[in-house]
Amino acid sequence: MRARWLCSGFLAALVLAPALTGCGGVASAPAASGVGKQLTIYSSLPLQGPSGPISQQIVAGEKLALADAKGRVGSLTVSYVSLDDSNPTTGEWDPGVTAANAKAAAQDPTTIAYLGDYNSGATAVSLPLINAAGILQVSPSSPYIGLTSSFDAGQDEPERFYPTAKQTFGRLAPGDSVQGATQVALMRSLKVKRLYVIADQDPFDEPLAQIVAGDARVAGISVAGEDTITVASAGGSFEGEVSKVAESGTQAVFFSGVPTVGAAQLFRRLHAADRSLSLLGSSSMVNQLFTSRLGPAQSVTFLGTPTLALSSYPRTSRTVMDEYRRDFKGAGGPYVLYGYETMSVVLEAIRAAGSHGDERAAVIDRFLATHNRNSVLGSYSIRPNGETTLSRYGIDRVVGGNAVFWREFGG
Repeated sequence: MRARWLCSGFLAALVLAPALTGCGGVASAPAASGVGKQLTIYSSLPLQGPSGPISQQIVAGEKLALADAKGRVGSLTVSYVSLDDSNPTTGEWDPGVTAANAKAAAQDPTTIAYLGDYNSGATAVSLPLINAAGILQVSPSSPYIGLTSSFDAGQDEPERFYPTAKQTFGRLAPGDSVQGATQVALMRSLKVKRLYVIADQDPFDEPLAQIVAGDARVAGISVAGEDTITVASAGGSFEGEVSKVAESGTQAVFFSGVPTVGAAQLFRRLHAADRSLSLLGSSSMVNQLFTSRLGPAQSVTFLGTPTLALSSYPRTSRTVMDEYRRDFKGAGGPYVLYGYETMSVVLEAIRAAGSHGDERAAVIDRFLATHNRNSVLGSYSIRPNGETTLSRYGIDRVVGGNAVFWREFGG
């Protein structure tokens, strides 16, 4: 019955809009004021390029959750607008487009929540704008620690992301601290005693490298060296870096950075110099632009991932995946569940706010009060700083140029 209703036109009403442009400051209704009986939830994700397939699954999950609620919470009607934050030329997320998306949502007086972003750098752009408008922002991803904590974060973080000095953001995927612990658990399983840590010159990747190095030392793993390099472009030989790694006598290299062609070249060079090295990468490296270019190095590459095998999620997730296969004609993966829960927890916050469900401040409060919520991702709570208590994390291996789930840690 739900499938017939869904296909009767409701999905068509869930707008997949192009990136909206905007300029000037953000004007919005005060956070405590009601936005009316017609509410709008915005989503902003990179729908093109290497991250496009993942983002499209997240959007599909968000649509399914709203469709399951029949587009309503009590007497309130909820609309959905999906925006693309990618550059149409490069396919990568774009700061200007991201800012335009956030301004469009902030300036819409019916906006009750903003779902995004996928990339931590994009959230760093959108969050101050969404926070200034007093709107709830929930990300299915964005693991950067500085968005929620000052530990190993950048200067004035997380305060600089919150111009109102009020918490309005939360994420569902485990953040950098959980990934750091997982990377060390992986090292133990590989019997690594000596580690070399390399970070790309990206402000949202360097802190994870520091976390991993610190956690490794606590675990009794010797850190043979720490370095920061640039892998922005192809063509580099990385001879100096490869030599330093070889001379250190390390058993494994952990790299946190941008998944460029240059990063793949670094991994290939390291493997060619020492085929016994285990090559560990951050979750940002789970990108086909990187994995498809690893060549022989893929056999020793291990990449962090917040997604698990579908069989690891609660039984309720199976219904969602069945709906996805039926309505979107594809197999889908765990990111469908992340999209579904991102929308679902926001709808629940609106419901829990009762007669104040059309008030932005009330919805934020109810979201931050999420406690022991049973969801398709598992049971979790939201901490006061917006961090999820979900703590299971995965490791992918690279097979045939693709990242494939291998093993789960934590819990």
